[in-house]
Amino acid sequence: MTARFRRCGHGSGPMHPGDQKAVAEFTAVLAARQRPAWTGRGDVAVRIGERGLERGRPLPEQPADADPVARVLIHPDTETALTGTLHCAHARIHGAWTDPYRLLTHALAGRNLPACIDLST
Repeated sequence: MTARFRRCGHGSGPMHPGDQKAVAEFTAVLAARQRPAWTGRGDVAVRIGERGLERGRPLPEQPADADPVARVLIHPDTETALTGTLHCAHARIHGAWTDPYRLLTHALAGRNLPACIDLST
């Protein structure tokens, strides 16, 4: 039998490589959430509900300064569309999409998006 957790928060000795990977991923998520940035182009992290983020892609003909912005939510790994076109208020845009946001998506957690998504407010 293998142990799932090799150390507690106050353990001594070197970290297991699996622990190091988990700590690095979590640190990357925290850093990305603290310093969001968006230039008006490219994929963005869109806030869904209270804590969730999803990857949103603008329509090609969309002007960068439009408000609300027309977006399609896409799967973070396969880049397939999860929704049709949604109108997304700038207040819902957290920042430019970065890979650490994958951990916060519904798709990665195996959950479906809410049935009626309203991003206009």
